[in-house]
Amino acid sequence: MELLNRNTLRQLEADIGSDMLPMVIGVFLDEVGQQRAQLVPLLQQQSWEALGRLAHSLKSSCGSYGAEVSQQQAARLEQACREGDTPAVMEALVAQLEASLGDVLGELANLRQ
Repeated sequence: MELLNRNTLRQLEADIGSDMLPMVIGVFLDEVGQQRAQLVPLLQQQSWEALGRLAHSLKSSCGSYGAEVSQQQAARLEQACREGDTPAVMEALVAQLEASLGDVLGELANLRQ
């Protein structure tokens, strides 16, 4: 599976216009970058409810920008938080999501230029 679904990005561009796409990607980069920075602190605090809400938000954002791998990882993290999975499972899921989000942010930053 691709890091970013190009069809989703093309549809987004068609919906908002090519002149607006860099600005909208910039908003995504800022918001998701801030959310990504919250993953580890929430994990360390074992704040599963807040981590689940954050995962839900990331799932939606990633889906809108075609970041399907990150979207699926966020969905798994959200489910694990809801089901009260073990801290070790949460740690693995957060590590995967944090890494894929870093890749997505880098790729979108390159596309924005």
